[in-house]
Parts: sequence; structure tokens; C-alpha cells
Amino acid sequence: MARTFEFFFDYASATAPLSLPLIAAIEKRTGAQSVWRPMFLGGVMQATGNRPPGTVAAKGAYMARDIQRCAAHVGIPFYMNPAFPVNTLAALRATVGFEDKAEQRRFATACFQESWSVPQPLNLGDPAHLQQLCEKHGFDAAKVAAMTTDPANKEKLKANTDEAVSRGVFGAPSFFVDGDLFFGHDRLDYVERALTA
Repeated sequence: MARTFEFFFDYASATAPLSLPLIAAIEKRTGAQSVWRPMFLGGVMQATGNRPPGTVAAKGAYMARDIQRCAAHVGIPFYMNPAFPVNTLAALRATVGFEDKAEQRRFATACFQESWSVPQPLNLGDPAHLQQLCEKHGFDAAKVAAMTTDPANKEKLKANTDEAVSRGVFGAPSFFVDGDLFFGHDRLDYVERALTA
């Protein structure tokens, strides 16, 4: 049976999309499968007392430059989202509503791409922008809109967020291999090492 590793994410994280090409490469090299776990980063940060890097001026200035280097390193375009910090709750609730995991991953990938990797990033907190994303990527916009307000999806997202906090997550992206936490896209080489140990 192929091994798995968990990917806890929120579209609000500018560094989370940097993980996507690295995850795909790890899956190809190791045969392991990623399990995508949407969580609400705002809830995680509130529960853990964490603060955004931009609240420290020097760190924010450094990260603005460094994220461009990181994006070039992993081979994807990066554009700062003018709506940052984006309210991603609706998109996350829709994401957890996908029962087909391949479709869930395709939707999440589209959300990351349209939020951070196109010259005119979308605001996922705007229902019109979410509809635009659905139309562009071949999702049923009405179905996705219904998923954003489904109480069951609200509970699923809350459960994922609470579980992440209980397991030691304090930010995004976060990964688990056999219960061990790895934080940040730049720790995916450690994730691969753990998977092949």
C-alpha cells in the first residue's frame, strides 16, 4: 500500500501554492499520495497566538522579495494578490464539500492558481470572482456556490481546523508524515526523506 502524507492549507497563505509542484514531484518520485486537508488559517493563528509575518516590518519586506525567489526556484509564476488578506472561508467550505478527492484537488489547485499565479489574481472572498474561477476551470458554479454555505461543510472545515491545532499546526502550509509535523513549503525535502526512510 502506498504511503500518504497530509497537506494542511489555506488559500490565504501566499507560500502554500509554492508547495504544489513540489508535492507532485514527491508523489512521482516516491509513489506516496498526498491527502489535501483544507483548514481556516485565521482560526489556527487565533488559537495558537501566531501572527502574520507582515506584522514585523523587516520580515514582511524580506518575505516580499524572498517569495519571488522561491516561486522562481519551484518553477511557478507568482503575483501578489491585491485583495490580500483574502477572506477564504467560502472557497475553503466549497473545497471540503468535494467528495471526489481528484476533483477536490483540481478545485484547490485552481483556487491557488487564480489567487497567486496569474497577473490579475482573483479575490476568492468575492462570489463573482469564485463564479469566474468555476467557469474558467469547468466547475458547476451553482453547485460550488451552494457548497460555500452548506452547514455540513462549515462543520467539516471547523473540524479540520480544530484537528490541525490539536496536532500542533500553527501556520500554512503544514505537512504530516506518520504524525510528524513539517511546516513550510521549504520543508518538503524533509517530508520526502521521511516518506522514504
